[in-house]
Amino acid sequence: MASLTPLASLYIGVIVGAGLLAWYLYQVASRKQERIRYKARRAVVALVVYLAAALTLAKQGLAPFEAVPIGMLVGMGCAWLLVKPPKGGRRIPTAIRRQVIARDLTSKGLKWDPTKHHIDHLVPFSRGGDNSARNLRVIEKHRNLRKGGKNARVLGLPKKVTTQEPLHRRATLSHD
Repeated sequence: MASLTPLASLYIGVIVGAGLLAWYLYQVASRKQERIRYKARRAVVALVVYLAAALTLAKQGLAPFEAVPIGMLVGMGCAWLLVKPPKGGRRIPTAIRRQVIARDLTSKGLKWDPTKHHIDHLVPFSRGGDNSARNLRVIEKHRNLRKGGKNARVLGLPKKVTTQEPLHRRATLSHD
C-alpha cells in the first residue's frame, strides 16, 4: 500500500480544516439569520446602484478613477436609505415561543411552567443572536439565572439584590 506524500497530507488537512470551518460558520450564521439577510440585501442594493452609477458616469465621459469612487458613495448611500435594519426588539414571537416549547418540552411529555422554565438564547441576543427557533431552547429557571449570577459576582454584586437601590449604589452593598 502506498503512503501519502507530504503534499497530499497537506491537501487533506486543508480540506478537513475548511470543512470544519464551514460547519462552524454555518452554525453561527444560522443563529444570526435576520442580521445576515439584512447585510446581504444592503450589499446587493449597494452593488447594483454602484455599478449603474459608475457605468453611467463613465459613459458621460468621466475618468474611471473618478467614476468608481463616486459610484461607490452613491451605492452605499442608496443602500443606507433604501434597506431598513431589522427591528431590534427582544420580544420572542408567540409562534416561535410555542414551537420551542413544543420541541423541548411537549415532545418529552412535560408541561411549560413559567415559574420553572425560561426560554434561553444559545447565541445571546446581545451578541447578535436572533429569536429564531434554532437559537432558542427551554432550560430550567435556576440554570438560566445561575448563568447571569456569574456576571453579578464579577461586578461584586450579591447574587440576589433585594433592595431597590440604584445600580451604582448596589455595587457598594456588603455581602453579609
